[in-house]
Order: sequence, then C-alpha cells, then structure tokens
Amino acid sequence: MNSFSIRTKILALGIILPLLLVSLLFGLFYFHSQRTTLDAFVDKARAICLTAESTREEMEDKWAQGLFSREQLRQWMQNGEQRKIIAAVPVVSAWRAAMKKSEEGEYTFRTPKFQPRNPANQPDPLEARALEAFQKGVTEYHEIDETQNAVRYFRPVVLSQTCMNCHGDPADSQEYWGNDKGLDPTGARMENWKVGEVHGAFEVIQSLDSAQAMVAGAMVKGGMTVLAGMAIYILLFVFFISRTFIQPLNRTVAMISGLEKGDLDHRLQMEREDEIGILAGSLDRFADNLKHEVLTAFQRLADGDFTFKAQGLIAEPLARANTSLNQLVFELQQVGERINGRSAEVADSSQALSQGATEQAASLEEISASLHELTSQTKKNADNAGLADRLTGQVQGSAENGNQQMQQMVAAMTDINDSGQNISKIIKVIDEIAFQTNLLALNAAVEAARAGVHGKGFAVVAEEVRNLAGRSAKAARETAELIEGSLAKAKNGAEIAEHTAEALKEIVQGIGKITDLAGEIATASNEQAEGIDQINIGISQIDQVTQQNTATAEESAAAAEDLSGQAVRLHTMLSRFKLETSRAIASPKTETPARQPSSPPEKSATPQKRNTAEKEDWGRSDTSSSPPEMIALDDDEFGRY
Repeated sequence: MNSFSIRTKILALGIILPLLLVSLLFGLFYFHSQRTTLDAFVDKARAICLTAESTREEMEDKWAQGLFSREQLRQWMQNGEQRKIIAAVPVVSAWRAAMKKSEEGEYTFRTPKFQPRNPANQPDPLEARALEAFQKGVTEYHEIDETQNAVRYFRPVVLSQTCMNCHGDPADSQEYWGNDKGLDPTGARMENWKVGEVHGAFEVIQSLDSAQAMVAGAMVKGGMTVLAGMAIYILLFVFFISRTFIQPLNRTVAMISGLEKGDLDHRLQMEREDEIGILAGSLDRFADNLKHEVLTAFQRLADGDFTFKAQGLIAEPLARANTSLNQLVFELQQVGERINGRSAEVADSSQALSQGATEQAASLEEISASLHELTSQTKKNADNAGLADRLTGQVQGSAENGNQQMQQMVAAMTDINDSGQNISKIIKVIDEIAFQTNLLALNAAVEAARAGVHGKGFAVVAEEVRNLAGRSAKAARETAELIEGSLAKAKNGAEIAEHTAEALKEIVQGIGKITDLAGEIATASNEQAEGIDQINIGISQIDQVTQQNTATAEESAAAAEDLSGQAVRLHTMLSRFKLETSRAIASPKTETPARQPSSPPEKSATPQKRNTAEKEDWGRSDTSSSPPEMIALDDDEFGRY
C-alpha cells in the first residue's frame, strides 16, 4: 500500500467501498429472495399436508361415528367391492385430497414409507433421512434436493387406532376380517404396527427453476440500474477529488521535492482558507526563512565559524548550538592532546609486552619439547614393564606346569613303592611255600627210607623236589633282596621328588610375586605417561594462549601507533575551528583531571633498552614516583590460564 499514491488510494477507497457495499446488498437481496421463496413454498406445502391431515381426521371421525365399520368392509370384501374398501381408508382419502391440491399448484405429492405395500412408495435416500428424523420425534422436515433443483417438504403420518384395522396385530385378523392368515380386507398382510408409530410421511415436491429465474431477472434489472448510478457517482467523485485534493497535493509535493533538490525560489501562493490553503502558506513562509536565515547560518558553521549570530527563527537555537560547539571543540582539543601523549606510552608498553610474550612463547616451546621427550621415555618404560609382565606370566605358567608334572611323578613313585611292597609280600609267601615243600620232601624221604627197596624211586623224586624247593627258596630270597633294594631306592626318589616339588612351589610363588610387581610397575608407568600427556596438553594450551597474547600485543602496539597518528590528525583538524575564547574556557561542569604519573617513564628507542633499565632498577625504592598500576586477576582468571 505504501507504494501507491494518495490519488490512487483515495480513488480506490471512494470507488471500491461503494462497490463492495452494493455487492454486499445484492448478495443479501439474493439470499433474502431465496429464503423468502423457500419459506413461501414451505408454507404452501405445509398447508397441503395440513389439508391431508384434516381430511384423514374427518374420515377417522366418520369411523368413530359408525358411518364406516368392520362389518361393512367385510360385506364389501365378500362382494368384491375393492374400490369402496380403499375409499374408506382415512390415509387414502387424505393423500387423494392432497394430491388434488398439489396438481392445482403444479406440485408433486408422494407418500413414502418403510416396507410399503406399493413399490412406488419405496423411499429414496432423502426420504429415508426424513422418515428417520420423524422416528426421532421431528414434527416436520424439509430439504433442498440439489439433483432435482427442488424443495421437498415432509410431514409424518402417525398411526392411529383406526389404522390398526389393517396394520395391527395379525392375530386379530380372524376377529376383524374372518381369516386366520393375518390378512386385511385388501388382501395384504398386517404388519403388527402400534398406535403412535411413524412408518410413512406426506411429501410435497416443488421445482425451484421458475423461482430462481424470477430472482435472476430481478437481479439483472437491479444490477443494470445500480451500475448506471455507480458510473455517474465515480465520474463526479473523480472530478471532485482531483480538483479539491489531488492537484494541490501535487503542487505541494513538487515544491517539497524542489526544496529537497535545493530550489528555494518556488512558492505555492494558494488563495484558499481551508486546511490545504493554511498548509500552502506555511510552506511558503518556511521556504523564505530557509532561504534567508538557515542557509547563511549553516554556511558559516560549515566554514568553522562558531561566532556567527543569526536573526529571526533560528537565533536562539543557533546561539545554544554555537555555545555547545565551542565548548565541545575546546574539550576535544584538550582530549586530543592527552590522547596524543598517552598513545605514545601505550605504544611503548605494547612493544615491551609483545617482546615479553615472545620470550615466554619460546620458553614454553622448550618446556613442551622436554615434556615430549620425557613422555616418549615414560611410554617406552611402560612398554618394557608390560613386556616383562607378560614374560613373567609365561614363566609362571611354565613353573606351574613343572610343579604339576613333579606332583604326578611323586604320585607315580608312591605307587611304585606300594607295588614293590606288595611284590615283597608275595615273595615271602613263595618262600614259605618252598620251606613247606622242603619239609614235605624231607618227610617223604624219611618215609621212603623206611619203605626200603620199595620206596627207593619215591626217595629219588622226594630228593628232586627237595632240591627244587631249595632252589626256589634261594631264588625267592634273592628276589626279595632285589625288591627291598628297589623299594629303598624308590622311597629315596620319592623323598627327593617331594623336596623338588616344594622347591618348585616356592619358585611359582616367587614368580607370582614378581608378576604382580611387574604389573604394578606397568600400571604406574602408564598412569605416569598419561599424567605427562595431560601436562603436555596443558603446556600446549598455555602455548596457544601465549601465542594469542603475543599476536594481541603486536596488534595493540600497531593500534597504539595508529592511535597516535590519528591523535595528531585530530589535533590538526580541530585547530582550524574559530572559537569564542571566553565561552570555551568557562566549562559548565568541573572536569575530572586525567590520571598523570608523578614521574613519567622516559621513552626508550627500543623495548629492549627499556627492559634493561627496568632490570637495573629492580629492588630500588623510589619514594618520589608513584607505584605502577597493576592489573588484578581473580581466581577464575588464574585457573583459566
């Protein structure tokens, strides 16, 4: 919106708003016409349905008065007079009367219901919605059918006691109509409905084509009339706005644009007494004042003359501005002189700080290199300790295996000793058998001698047995002696094996202690290496900070040199202003003097010479000079670096 001109905005506002208002009125008229048409049709359809209901009530009154009875319908049924039976049904008389009224008004009348006896009365989806609404207690229902472009009105048909003659309980068909099949007089089956239920409705359908055509015609006529009036209104509105507002505003904008470009000779000169005329006169007087006073004053100020005194509109503001500028420039000159002196001191301090930071960075690099070498040696020691730990572990495993094998050998020697003792027992038994055999052979020889010649052969056999028993006893004794010697040697070997096993066990325990010590040495070496790595990282971070401080100090030195040059230039620039000395000297506020050292340090040619002088003055107490200002750091800043 800001990119459009005022003319466009006014014209748009004056034209679009009436058009929107007329469009809104047309829309309201259209919807009102449609609503009025719909209400009129609903009223007509309601009247038709009420006529049908009144006809039905009149027929039910005739049933109540006895003009119609079940006996009469049974007589007609027996005579085959079906038309009379149908004419006596109240609902049939009602919809016939409603259909006649509908035909007179060119409407369509229907009686849809659920489970109809006539298939033509089967409800469509819209009629089914209406019947469902009636079953929920709705007394009337209407809806616009978009497919047919028609309005459909419904009223429910509530079952009465008279309706039960044909739609009631099928068990009453014998009593009512003389058949036990549950059929009514028309031959249809009774549905077992109840009084007060709704299963059907009266429906009136009216097309909206003619009504919409009438509304459209009225809208077209009204629209043509309004468009003609709007065209005349727009022409008059444009002429009035252009003559009254747009042209004076264009002239005013042109004058202000000229003032922006430096044209102070153009004037509006409007002879009007309204707000635009007052604005034009004010602009003319403003241009005169701007041309004769303001430009001259600004020209003198541009030349640096703060002693100029104007007349008229800007006299008092210009006097205050001159006073303020005099005081400001005077203070700027003093500040420039102080900045010039202090910037040289800052440059010297920055050079010294830069050199110290450089030396500190070199020292940190040497410390870092030493720490790197120490780290490599510590890591090497840790690796050797780990290797020793692994070797002692392997030796411990071998010693444990040897100890286990020695234990097995001791167990085997014990088994051999036990077996030798068992064999010795067996040999002793054999020796005793040989002894008994020798006694038996001796007895046999004695008996053979007693027998004489007859026992001579037996005596020879007994002698041989005796000799054999003697040799067996001798062999048994020799075997026993050998086994006893073997048992003694096996016992001695078992004792030696036990001593050896004890020695191997002590060796295994010692190797285990050595393994634990080697593991602790390896762990300590690793922790020492990690600690040195952390120290190395800290030194690297300190080195980075020192490098940054060195770069910052160098930048500060360069900035101080540049500041000194800018201070000289500022002093040169301020010296060209022409001031009123009486106003410049008298300051409205008490100025706090800048901090001056009691004995300023001498400027040295190079920072190295200044550092040498400071080293020579180390330890001296100079009461004539104030102590140097120190920068205080808190605990957080110490921990940061």
